Amino acid sequence: MQDYRNRRKSAMNQGNFEKALRELQTMAEKIKAQDTSLEEAISCYEEGMKYYKTCSDILEQAKQKIETFEGEV
Repeated sequence: MQDYRNRRKSAMNQGNFEKALRELQTMAEKIKAQDTSLEEAISCYEEGMKYYKTCSDILEQAKQKIETFEGEV
């Protein structure tokens, strides 16, 4: 799980939407896996929600930039 946390921090620090999205997809796949324990699934869910927030924040920033640009044109 520490590896996931390190990757999440890296994605958040870089503001990298694609990387955060890949990590979110990894968490979703891990949760769906039949050999994932309930405890591990809950942990993956928590991590996944953090990646979701990162993606959401990046998309919101992009939306604001577009709206600002459209207002200037």
